[in-house]
Amino acid sequence: MKKKNIINNKIKDLLLNQKGMALLTTLIFVFVLVTLAVALLTMTSNDTKLSALQRDSTKAFYIAEAGIEKTLYILKKEYESDQDWSDGISGYTPGEVVSFGEGTCTVTLDIKSSNNVTIKSKGKHNNRPTRYIQIDATVGNLSIWDNAIFAGSGQSGKVINGNVDIRGSVHILGTKGSTAMEALDITGTAGIDNNYDGMDSDIRSRITEPPSTVFAGETVETLNAKLRVKHGKVNISGNATVGDHDVSGNSYKETLDGVYVDDGGDDSFGGNQGADNVYSDNGTEKPYDFGEETFEFPLLTETYMDSEGNTYDCGGSECTYLQYYTNYGLNITDSVADTDRLNKISSISSDTESFSIPETDPYSYDNYIIWDKDTCVLEVKGIIYANVENINIEIGNKKDQIKYSGTGTIVSKGDISVHGDLLANEFFSTTDSLGLIAYNDINLATGPGDSQLKMMGAFYAQNKITSAKQNQIAGTFVSDNFDMGTNVPKIFQVPGLENNLPPGMPGATITYTMYTSNWHEVHE
Repeated sequence: MKKKNIINNKIKDLLLNQKGMALLTTLIFVFVLVTLAVALLTMTSNDTKLSALQRDSTKAFYIAEAGIEKTLYILKKEYESDQDWSDGISGYTPGEVVSFGEGTCTVTLDIKSSNNVTIKSKGKHNNRPTRYIQIDATVGNLSIWDNAIFAGSGQSGKVINGNVDIRGSVHILGTKGSTAMEALDITGTAGIDNNYDGMDSDIRSRITEPPSTVFAGETVETLNAKLRVKHGKVNISGNATVGDHDVSGNSYKETLDGVYVDDGGDDSFGGNQGADNVYSDNGTEKPYDFGEETFEFPLLTETYMDSEGNTYDCGGSECTYLQYYTNYGLNITDSVADTDRLNKISSISSDTESFSIPETDPYSYDNYIIWDKDTCVLEVKGIIYANVENINIEIGNKKDQIKYSGTGTIVSKGDISVHGDLLANEFFSTTDSLGLIAYNDINLATGPGDSQLKMMGAFYAQNKITSAKQNQIAGTFVSDNFDMGTNVPKIFQVPGLENNLPPGMPGATITYTMYTSNWHEVHE
């Protein structure tokens, strides 16, 4: 028993002995600190590396974006030069590695058509991280003449009202106010459509084929039609429609490419059909897609600008449109010397004797007009300006079929009325292009017996265009407001007219903008 107690006491003494514990505790604590320090240093090092990698990757991403932006600029300049990407891009070399700050960028293009391309940009920073961005890009013309109808603010209430068949884009500025006014009111069987269905063969044979696109898996004709209203509501009643249901198996596109009305939303549409009768690729809730100052209605008293944005001198100041016509066109006044000329151009029809102005050697002048009664061919070059207050010009009788040739414009300080067919002799607008400009109104098929007329041209009225009866017109209407009647007159947009305008047309300046879509990051 005594021996067992001795052993227990020794064990107890050993356990209670504190010698060396401080050193052991210190060593354990130091070990823990060193372990934590190593872990912290490792984490810090990894975080630093990850941060640097993330930073460099972000820089590579921005380099890839910079490559996209630079390429969009190059594409825009190239299109401004020749309106075609498919024949090569000046300033772009496939596979070229371009330096961007601390990295490089490589851009590849997949050109789909003359104005559509897919861009893939590879950004690399310090030869380490690599990022890829891909987008689709389309170039668009910003021109008031790239529409079937371009309308100003109107005088009161509706800018366009009636039972009308519009084939192509419609762009309405409308009236800005606290309560949206009605900018467009279409009724009956009226419609805005995206194709040439129902066009008279006599007109179709004189214009180029519309462009094509792939939609719903089919290659179809399209006018790239859009409806834009800056300020105001669109009323749709009865069987009227904006666009139509897509129908497979035919050769043309029914739906509109886009609708952009006022501030967007259901409140932008009224009438007893409203948005229910709108068929658009982007729905019905998109707001007007251009800025407040991008488009304004051009007045003849404002500064004249040609298609490239150039202005001209008129006695030390920039010409207005009317001054430009006086100084640079064939200016016909109410002077005694011009009386005969004024009488001739104020009424041109099958009852009018043949004439030429100037009378001697007209082809040696920049501006001339020639009428051949026997062939009913009207040849116009340059600008013919009837510079007399409230002068009215009448063209055609109800049974006339006048054909025009050349590229020219007839300007009236009053009204212009057309009572017979008025067609291009060959092709509108690439070969023959006629412009009609009225300081007041243009009246088409409004006379007694006028009906089912066929016309083509660029039509500008500072006040109002009235298109009546069941006529068919190829070209563009530009006016402050419109009276489209009740008998479904048709207006067909002619793509490319904005690039082949007759001289002196208001708002002829063309600018180009790039539209991008399907932006996404990709991997090699």
